[in-house]
Amino acid sequence: MILSSLDSVQSQVLTVLSQLPLSEQEKALEFVLSLHKKQKFQDWDRISEEEAAALKAEFADEDLANSEAVLTNYLYQLQQEDLA
Repeated sequence: MILSSLDSVQSQVLTVLSQLPLSEQEKALEFVLSLHKKQKFQDWDRISEEEAAALKAEFADEDLANSEAVLTNYLYQLQQEDLA
């Protein structure tokens, strides 16, 4: 099966998928989603150290605030469990 264009690939994939039973379509969906997730990680791994440092710095204050809020709530929940 030699494919010459993106449209042709997509068309053939849809044709084959539509002929599969639902259970097989679900497996195909899981596989495609795993490929998509893998691609996102590969994209992240390709950024430079400088870009990564800039992103970390940009969100550092927000990350710290979120962490502190979670820990504050967590301590309260632990105290409530101790009282129960």
